[in-house]
Amino acid sequence: MAVSIQKTRDAIDNAIKNSSEIGPGNYVTVKVEKQGLFGKPFIVLTGRCTSDKNKSKIEEVALAAAGEAKVENNLRVSTTS
Repeated sequence: MAVSIQKTRDAIDNAIKNSSEIGPGNYVTVKVEKQGLFGKPFIVLTGRCTSDKNKSKIEEVALAAAGEAKVENNLRVSTTS
């Protein structure tokens, strides 16, 4: 049985928030988007992170929690608040 995209979104969000490998100061929003009328839903990471290392780690955690769902990383690196 396939897991719903919303449950996948929640799993990714929780995995990012609970990861001890991702430092503080990262603001990540996990959204579900769909391209076109009949497009398959996918996960989009938006927001900002403090370094390229954190950006890569956030994507790695998201992909591990996503299962077969597509994940698009639109995070930007910003050291200012």
